[in-house]
Amino acid sequence: MSSLLFYTDENEAVVATDTLLHYSVDTPPGYASKTIAIPHMRMIIAATGSALLFSRWIGLVNNQGFALDVDAVDAHAPQELQALWSELNRHLPALGNQSATIYHFGISDNSGKVHGFAYRSGSDFRSERLDYGLGVKPELIDKAGIDWNSFPACAPEIMRAQSRQEDEKPGDRVYIGGTTEITHLTKDGFSIYSLGSLD
Repeated sequence: MSSLLFYTDENEAVVATDTLLHYSVDTPPGYASKTIAIPHMRMIIAATGSALLFSRWIGLVNNQGFALDVDAVDAHAPQELQALWSELNRHLPALGNQSATIYHFGISDNSGKVHGFAYRSGSDFRSERLDYGLGVKPELIDKAGIDWNSFPACAPEIMRAQSRQEDEKPGDRVYIGGTTEITHLTKDGFSIYSLGSLD
């Protein structure tokens, strides 16, 4: 999984992802949604890295039989993600070469504000509270020529710049492509839409 852009403040979360799935140079690319809205929880789940972990995690969170919010999920996410990652690695040893980060954005039942969290395989899925503002993964070194204040309208431009940057890397790189998908959460609900092709 590849490009993830997000903006949060107390009242909204806007998450942009590309849709390209790239497994290896020997395998044709595929496409998938990398952000999922869970309306009954007022929550967005997004990911970079392992698509398999993302798919399994969405199912586990969505199939809870009781009402949770982003904070309640955060209380249990590290140990549940650790267990799921261990299980997946036992059955698919090739996952050991991959990394994974899960992102949660949602409206807290207690504060009424948007909260964001990241859980990274490299830190054993420890809960990391995200600051408000704009997040860009992978980090873009040359930010020139992009109207950052227009986010999310500028998301395709950021993703194309990320892709050019990744193309210049000699080894491990991130593949970005497909379309730009936006998931926008406010206290009034969700908007989900596409900003078109990156190719």
